[in-house]
Amino acid sequence: MNPDRERALMELTQRSPFWVCLLVFGLLATDAAFRLADSVRQRKQLDEAQLVQAQNIGRLRDVLTQAPQIEAKLQALSLDLIEVAKTNTKAAQIVRDFNIQWTPGPEAFLTPPALPPATHAAKTALPSSPAAAAPTAPARTARATNAPAAK
Repeated sequence: MNPDRERALMELTQRSPFWVCLLVFGLLATDAAFRLADSVRQRKQLDEAQLVQAQNIGRLRDVLTQAPQIEAKLQALSLDLIEVAKTNTKAAQIVRDFNIQWTPGPEAFLTPPALPPATHAAKTALPSSPAAAAPTAPARTARATNAPAAK
């Protein structure tokens, strides 16, 4: 072998791996820095989402407390619409389009029928016949289903 070539090979084998290790370490540090920045950004987004969620829950509490009243109004409106639909074609069309149905719930059979409001004199007077003493209409305690009709 050539002495110059041998010397060049010896220099290559005796070089320090410092620069290679420094380069690899630098790349790994850069990657870790980008990952850390992404983690910090994600954490901020989670904190903001938790804050928004807490605000939404506060807003929904007000709506949820009104849900029984809204459901009662919707039920009454639906039952009235079903009654009107017996004589009105437009109301019947609405009932068909939105598939509004009246199905008595279990509470309709458990509650006694509601008596019509009476005056003080009517409360104290005795009924003149057994037919007058009997209630005329059962209470309307049922659920109205408002689901769009399948087409």
